[in-house]
Order: sequence, then C-alpha cells, then structure tokens
Amino acid sequence: MCKELFKPGIIRVRIRNKAFRIKDCKGLASLWGLMFDKMKNIDGALIYANNIWMPFVKNDLDLLFLDKKFTVIDIKKAVPLTFNPKTWKAYVNWKARYCLEVKSGSVDKNILMKKVKV
Repeated sequence: MCKELFKPGIIRVRIRNKAFRIKDCKGLASLWGLMFDKMKNIDGALIYANNIWMPFVKNDLDLLFLDKKFTVIDIKKAVPLTFNPKTWKAYVNWKARYCLEVKSGSVDKNILMKKVKV
C-alpha cells in the first residue's frame, strides 16, 4: 500500500485567535486518528468522518464537529476507552462532515457556529 494513505501531514488550524498544529488525517489515516499518539508535537487531529471512538487514545479530547464549510456545529467532550463500560461509546454527529479532535480544555466552549480556518 501507498505510505501516504497512512501517514498524515501536519496543518495549521486557527480557531478564533488561537493557532493549532493538527494532524491532517485523510484517507485511511482517519481510521487511525490519535490512537497511540502522545500528542507531544501536535494539538490534535482533523478526521474526515462524523463519528469517533477512542480506543488506545491517551488523552481526554474536545471533539469539534464541523460541517462542509468548517463551521463548528457541535462540541463533545470525549474520554479514552478503558475497561469501564461507561467509556465504551462512539461520539457521533450525523450532520457533520469532519471532526477536529483537540486536547481537552484548549478551546473556548463558545465557538459554536464559528468557522475554523484550515
């Protein structure tokens, strides 16, 4: 298989006046997302999907669900999947086209209906 399918690039994303270094997870890289990632040199990942689950993710995340124009339509707090059954869930917004995963607490919660600059 082609290496580019699995290796995401890094993009800069701006939310209001704050800049983030984000993994651009296109193609099969969207399946991988932030699994096994310690997030040392990045702030999150852009997933090309409207549903997320959190196996092997090490950090709590804020999930910003975006429409096709990169407008924030929903925000959900996500916790890593553990042996506790309360964490066994998928996070979904059927109206979204993308999900921007960022470290929990790194964005202002009042950004609903604001555009994300990708």
